[in-house]
Amino acid sequence: MNPYSNIRKDIIEAWKRFVDNAYSSEDLALILESVRGDEHLREFFEVSDIVWSESLSNTPSLTKKQEETLRKEGLLLLAEYERKQRAQLPSHLRARIRRIAYAAAAVFLLGLLIPFASHLWKSNNAQEVVRYIEEYTQSSEIKTVTLPDLTSVTLNAESHIIYPDRFTDDERQVELFGEALFDVTADEEQPFIVKTEHITVRVLGTVFDVKAYENDTRTAVSVASGTVEVNWKDGKALVEQNQQMNVDKTTGNFDKQTIDAEKYLSWTTGSLYFNMTPIREVVNMLNRFYPDTEIKLADGDYPFLISGEHSIDKKVEAALTSIVYSTGLSSKKSGKTYILHRKMNEQ
Repeated sequence: MNPYSNIRKDIIEAWKRFVDNAYSSEDLALILESVRGDEHLREFFEVSDIVWSESLSNTPSLTKKQEETLRKEGLLLLAEYERKQRAQLPSHLRARIRRIAYAAAAVFLLGLLIPFASHLWKSNNAQEVVRYIEEYTQSSEIKTVTLPDLTSVTLNAESHIIYPDRFTDDERQVELFGEALFDVTADEEQPFIVKTEHITVRVLGTVFDVKAYENDTRTAVSVASGTVEVNWKDGKALVEQNQQMNVDKTTGNFDKQTIDAEKYLSWTTGSLYFNMTPIREVVNMLNRFYPDTEIKLADGDYPFLISGEHSIDKKVEAALTSIVYSTGLSSKKSGKTYILHRKMNEQ
C-alpha cells in the first residue's frame, strides 16, 4: 500500500524538501495550508514518520536533545514565515487569520519535526517528549499565562510566546514576539532566558518587561525589580530596578535611562504611558488596542516625541486630540482610518 495515497504528491515533495533543509517559501505555504483543519491530521502524522525515516536512513541517529532542537527551530521557522506573511496584509485582516495560522504551525511542527511522530498519538512514552507551546494575543487583548516553573507572563496585545511544556535544560528559555511582562520564579541553578529577534535577556528571578514588536524601531527592556542582563549583537548591559534599556534595531545604538517602571508597565492595568516616545511607536501602540480603527502617518518625516498617558477605556479620538495639540499636526478621517499629516503650509 502506498503510504502517501491519501496525500497530494506536491505536498509530499514539499515535506521532503523541508526535512532535507532545502525548500522554498512556496513549500512552506503549501505545507501550512495542508494542515489547516482536522480532517487530514492523522494521515499527516503517519506520513511525516515515513518522510523522516527516509531522510535519516543514511545519517546517524539523532539524540533526543537534537530532535527537540530541530522541532523548536522548525516551529520558530514556520511561525516566522507566518508572521512575515501576515505583515504584508492590511492591518484589519491580520487578527482574523492569526488564530488559524499559529494553530496550524504548532500542530504541523509537533508532528513533522520529530522522527516517528505517530508516537505523539499512541505511545505510552509520549510524555518523555518535550512539547513546545505557543500562546498569543489578538488586537486589544491582554492575557496572563503560567509557565511550567510557575513564572507568570502577561502578554500585551498582538504578542506571542513559545515555551516548552517543561524546562529540562540548564536554562529556562522562551521566545517572545511582541511585548510581555515577566514575573520570574527564582532559580539560581536554572537561569531564565527571553529571546527576541534582536536581543536576549537573562535573569535568575525578577520582574521585568520586554517590548520587541516587529514594527517598532527599538527593543526595550524595563525592570521593575532585581537585575537583568541584556545582550544584543554588539554589546551587553546590566539593567537594574527602575531602569530601561533601549536598543535600536537598525543601528545597534543603545541608551540606558532611569524610569518609573510602574508607569511603563501600566498597560497591564489598562493605561498607555508615553515618555518622549517616537510618534510612530505611539501610533503602533494605539493600533494594537483599537482594532476597529486604523491610524496612519502620511508620507514624510515625523520626528515628534510624545509624552502623556491614555486610558484604553477612552475612545481613540481622545489620544488623537492630544497628539494633534502637542505636535501641531492635522488629523483627517476617511472611513475608519485616521491619517495624521502636516498642515498644508508646512509641507
